[in-house]
Amino acid sequence: NCHRMKPALFNVLCEIKEKTVLSIRGAQEEEPPDPQLMRLDNMLLAEGVSGPEKGGGSAAAAAAAAASGGAGADNSAEHSDYRAKLSQIRQIYHTELEKYEQACNEFTTHVMNLLREQSRTRPISPKEIERMVSIIHRKFS
Repeated sequence: NCHRMKPALFNVLCEIKEKTVLSIRGAQEEEPPDPQLMRLDNMLLAEGVSGPEKGGGSAAAAAAAAASGGAGADNSAEHSDYRAKLSQIRQIYHTELEKYEQACNEFTTHVMNLLREQSRTRPISPKEIERMVSIIHRKFS
């Protein structure tokens, strides 16, 4: 079942596959980002729901709260309701984001295991597995 030429044949097939994939990939273009998604991302950043830090953009939320501090007494109730709802949205957002990241990690692990298993019978190089993982992360992000 294990022929002495199998590793050499496997390496040659991986090289041919790599050259073919590179020529095909060069012809494909990355699609531009959706403008509506970009606007949504900007709104979430501005409201402090999402941001570079995992804390939920508390600095942006604090800045927004400080900016609204000079409002009248009747507006303060509206602002406190708004801040409470925003805080609730932040919590839900981060809970769902954690679930999403966990699902992405589980999916990536599953794909890696499948590719490793299939690499026993067909030419799949470790470099190709890494590339597939990066594609998955790019699609999930």
